[in-house]
Amino acid sequence: MVDLLTREYEVNYSHIDNRGIAKPSFLWNIMQDAATVHAEALHIGPLDLRIVWVLSRMKARLTRPLLPYERLRCETWCPGIKGASWYRSFSFFVDNKPVGDAQSMWVTLDPETRRIVRPGAFPEAEQYLHTSRGELFAPLPKLSCDNVRLHHVHEVRYSDLDVNNHVNNVRAVELISDALDLYKQPGFVSELQVNYTAETACGESLSLLTGTADSARYIRGEADGKTRFEALATLSPLPDPKEGLV
Repeated sequence: MVDLLTREYEVNYSHIDNRGIAKPSFLWNIMQDAATVHAEALHIGPLDLRIVWVLSRMKARLTRPLLPYERLRCETWCPGIKGASWYRSFSFFVDNKPVGDAQSMWVTLDPETRRIVRPGAFPEAEQYLHTSRGELFAPLPKLSCDNVRLHHVHEVRYSDLDVNNHVNNVRAVELISDALDLYKQPGFVSELQVNYTAETACGESLSLLTGTADSARYIRGEADGKTRFEALATLSPLPDPKEGLV
């Protein structure tokens, strides 16, 4: 059994923003890929279980921004299962030096009813537990903010959709980045948690609301008065080019 999956990804210019650093969505993109490859190696992919995997919560941290043509090593493993959630962890390295980590919680849905199917329904869940490494992290918390304002409205189109026919989790991070006005921010996103609460389909109008919670930036995506995702972002100063990256 493959208890630890390691994959390497290059940061190319399609991942770089106007400030010359990797967009937050780059990290979400590679985590989605690594998690999918690992699930298939464990024989718990969508075709194996005949289900739909859905990311419910993800929190990532970076100690520094990622630069063009750096090669990022991503390691992912399964720390365990709790309730309806399958837990997954990540670590990131550049030149064998740690640059960040992430924790995530996933659920499995019946493709017809779109209802959650708990891990206990699958014999394969036992295999998942046999590959577990390290300690099970605390559940990622709910997010909230009482004082928000409308930033912009996004009409969901083809380019937003994934194989499940709703807004992809990586695309949601790009919309969150737009609501953060990252193009004019002096810092990089050093910590980001995204909670996905409901699917968003093509043709829906997604309102992006922003606010501040505990000195972090809060973003909520709503459609038809229903929350579709929430995020909490911390921005840290960009390193001084003269000092280099640590």
